[in-house]
Amino acid sequence: MVVPISYSPRNGQHHHHLRSYKSDPASAQARWNLLALLLLFLREHLDCVTRGMDGAPTHVVAVPSTRGKPGPHPLQRMVGDRLGLPWLAVAPNPRYGHDVRRFQRDWFTVRLSHPVGPVRPLILDDTWTTGSRAQPLAHALKTAGASSVGVVVLGRHVNPEHAASRFLLKAIEEPVFDLTMCAIEH
Repeated sequence: MVVPISYSPRNGQHHHHLRSYKSDPASAQARWNLLALLLLFLREHLDCVTRGMDGAPTHVVAVPSTRGKPGPHPLQRMVGDRLGLPWLAVAPNPRYGHDVRRFQRDWFTVRLSHPVGPVRPLILDDTWTTGSRAQPLAHALKTAGASSVGVVVLGRHVNPEHAASRFLLKAIEEPVFDLTMCAIEH
C-alpha cells in the first residue's frame, strides 16, 4: 500500500522543502516543516495505514539514496527515533545509477535478523515520481521475509508541464490541502 501525504507540484513550496531539507547545506526550516507534516499525518492516519498492512508497523526504513551519499538518509536523520520503531538497514545495488527510472528486482538488499513475529516495515519516501525506488525496496523486504509493507510518501511529484498533470492540478486546486483527509479513506 502506498499512501502519499500530499502532491508536490514542481517549483511549489512543498517541492522546495523536499529538495532543500537534504541539500548541502540543508534547510532547517524545511526539515522541521516536513517532520511536522509527517508526524501530524501519522498521528491522524497511522490507523489507516495499519489496517492496510494487516497490523501495526514493526520497523521503519527510508528509501535509500542511490547517489552514493554516505551515512543515514536525511529522512532517517530527520525522523530519528520519534516513531519508536527500529530502523532497517538497506544496501543499494551499485550497478544501478540514480537516473534509472524502472523497477529493478535486485536494486536493494535487506537483511531481517531472525524476527520473533511478523515483520511489517513502514517505508518512508520523501518524493515519489515513478515509484522506481520504493517498489524495489518493498520487493526486497517481502523477499527477505516481511509479511506486509506500507509506504508513506511525503510528496507525490507532479510536473505541471505534463498534460495529464495539468488536469490533475486543476482538479485539486479546491479544496485547500486538508491533513485530516486520508488518501485511503477517499
